[in-house]
This record gives sequence, C-alpha cells and structure tokens, in this order.
Amino acid sequence: MTNIVSIGICAYNEARRISTLLDSLLTEELPSEFVIAEIIVVASGCTDGTDRIVEERAKSDPRLLLIRETERRGKSSALNEILSRHQGDILVLVNGDARLLPGSLRSLVQEFKGDDRIQLACGCPTPDASPSPIVDMIEAVWWRLHNRTLQALSDRGLGNHCCDELMAMRRGFADSIPRNLVNDGAYFGVLGALQGITVRFCRDDRQVAQLLGAHPFTLEGLVRSDPSLAARIVLSELSHRPIEAFAFLSLAGPLELLSHLLSIVDRSRRPEAPAVWPVVG
Repeated sequence: MTNIVSIGICAYNEARRISTLLDSLLTEELPSEFVIAEIIVVASGCTDGTDRIVEERAKSDPRLLLIRETERRGKSSALNEILSRHQGDILVLVNGDARLLPGSLRSLVQEFKGDDRIQLACGCPTPDASPSPIVDMIEAVWWRLHNRTLQALSDRGLGNHCCDELMAMRRGFADSIPRNLVNDGAYFGVLGALQGITVRFCRDDRQVAQLLGAHPFTLEGLVRSDPSLAARIVLSELSHRPIEAFAFLSLAGPLELLSHLLSIVDRSRRPEAPAVWPVVG
C-alpha cells in the first residue's frame, strides 16, 4: 500500500535558505511505500523574494504549490492553510529556516510504516554552528538535553512534545489550530497525549496548558513531575561531556530561570498571545 506524503513549509523571508531546504526534500529517497505528492509552501508577507523563488521552481516541479499571503499573519495562519489543503495520508511539517540532513525525512516517515496506531512523530533537531564559541557550546548542550529528554520519554511511551522544526502526522490527526498559537509542536504533542497517543521521537509552554489543560513534558517540566528521570538525563549529559555540561549549567541555568520569570510577567500583562510576533534581529 502506497502512502501519499504531503510536505508543508511555513516561510517568512527565507530567500537565503528556501532553495537549500527544497533541495534537501526533493533529493531524499523514501521507502518504496511512500511517495511525495506535494510540497505546500506558505510564503507569509515575504518582502525578500522567497515567494518568487518558490514560484520559479514550481515551473519545473509540479509537486510544488505556493500559497502567497500578502501580509504576515503568523505561523498558525500558515499552518491552518496547510492543514486545510493537504491531500496526503501523512503530512510532514518543516520550518522554512530548517535544513534536512540526508536520511532525516526517510527516518521520519518510516515511523508510520506498518502501524496505523502511530499518529505523530518528530525529528531530532541540531543547531547550526554559531560564530561565538560560548553561544555554540550553550546551544549544543541545550539541544542535546532537549533531545535526550524527548528520546527518554518516547522510549517510555510518555512523549507528549513535538519538535516543530520537523514533525509528521497522519491525515485527520488535526484539522486546525488556534489562530494565536505560539508553540505548535507542544500543542500537537499534548493533543496526541490526550487522545492516548505518544509522540514518536526519531533519533514549559503555559499557553498549551491553557488551551488543552495539560503541560508538554520538557526537561524543565520533568524537574517538577519526575525529578529522578530529569536527574538521569542531566547525568547522562555530564558523563559524556562533563566540561561542557558544567559550563552550560553555570551560564545557561540563570538565564533560563530569568527567561521563565520574564515570561510569567509578560503573560500576566498580556494573557492573549499575539498571532504575529515582531521580528528581532
């Protein structure tokens, strides 16, 4: 049985990256049971020619479909366009600023092979190298801890948080999302958990809790709900890269605490999250 795969991309001013992303998708060899039928790109209020690049490439590949939004309406608006239009049995969602390593898409769709109970899966993100050695170290350790957490939860059948950089779902899992949703990966993960589905992971979002009544499991959340598992995850990182891990805890720990405190203040002042966030940098 052939599984039709749709790919959805949300893009805002990604002219420098969109071609690389499309190349990484279109050159991927999928298992024989899967075939890419369409790649839907929602270019939201782009001013750098992202939409024109996709439009030009669509002339030579009919699988490419451009949806041009004349103004920037936020990622949730773009995702709702994709959710309402895609025709595939499996929908793969990938951010416009991401780049897939060889084999990533193949591994992701294989999670759905031969098991109709699998409804939701996500990839394993790794950051690009930063010009700053300190920032590079902090990002690398943080993402390793993040991925170790999701892998540990997936192995225990407790996964309820998706990496929105790359994720996939079966048709009908979700038809729309709230218009002002901030963390779509956490939303889909908790939505699945409430339906008795655990997120398959391929090797504290307060808004999601307000919308669905349950928190996604992240390392910070595990510190409160399952401190022994959180400790094992951190100790695993310490045993593999002790110097980097100690440096990370010393530098990033206070910053993470500060960011959570500021988010609480911001949420108290502005309970309704905006659909479109300002661009920084």
